[in-house]
This record gives sequence, C-alpha cells and structure tokens, in this order.
Amino acid sequence: MDVRRRVASLSALGGGIAALAVDVLYVNLIITQGALMPGNRVLLVAAWIAASALVAIAGAFTAAPSGRAWLLGWSAAALLALGAPAVWSIGIPLLLCAIAIGSGALRAAKQLTIRRWVAVVAPLLMIGIAAAALLVGFLATAS
Repeated sequence: MDVRRRVASLSALGGGIAALAVDVLYVNLIITQGALMPGNRVLLVAAWIAASALVAIAGAFTAAPSGRAWLLGWSAAALLALGAPAVWSIGIPLLLCAIAIGSGALRAAKQLTIRRWVAVVAPLLMIGIAAAALLVGFLATAS
C-alpha cells in the first residue's frame, strides 16, 4: 500500500518529526553544556516533547477524523503549553511544530459535525489542561 494513502495528515507528520528533531537537539544541547546527568526537569521536558511528537505521528496515520482531531489536538496543545514559556530557548521551534500539527487537527475537525461552541471551547480546554499538567510537572521537578 502506498504510504501517501496511509498518511491522513502530512502537516501533522512533519510537525511530529520536527518535534522529535527539536527534542534530540535540546537533549544534545544540555549534554554539550556539561551536564553529565541532566536534572529531572530536563527529563520532564524531553519526555513531554517526545510524547507530544509520538502522539502527533500516531494521529497523522489515524484515518478516522474524530480520532485524528483528538490526537492532533492534544499534541498541539501540549507543544503550545511548553513552547510559550520556553520561547527564549526551544519555544519557537516547538510553536512552529504545534502550528503544523494544529492545522492537521483543524482539517480533521472540519470533517466532523460539531457545534461551534465545542469547536472553540475544546481546544482552549486542551491547552489549559496541558498547561496545568506541565505546571504540576515543573513543580514536582523543582530543585
């Protein structure tokens, strides 16, 4: 089977792969700065980005628009939640990845029949929940 037929969202696939690349570069940057054993916060951020990227890649291959919108929405929300406070570090590349993934989520959501208020409130709730989870992670890894 042709890979192009199996990929439901090329922008989400590209965003997910790019987020993995940002994650690798982030960990490499931390290690080259002399951190032999990175702290828990570094591990949290690296795991957060990797999980978001893998969810985006899984969503890119999800045929059902509802499942694709759900997966890509959560991935974009997680990257937005991290990208905003990290804007002076790795935030801008993460925000660009979130835009690519979010556009795939929007295209999938347009195929669904949902009320307009749900289309507005759901992404905002996703971003809020992701930001709250990230904040809990930051508090738990405070040194």
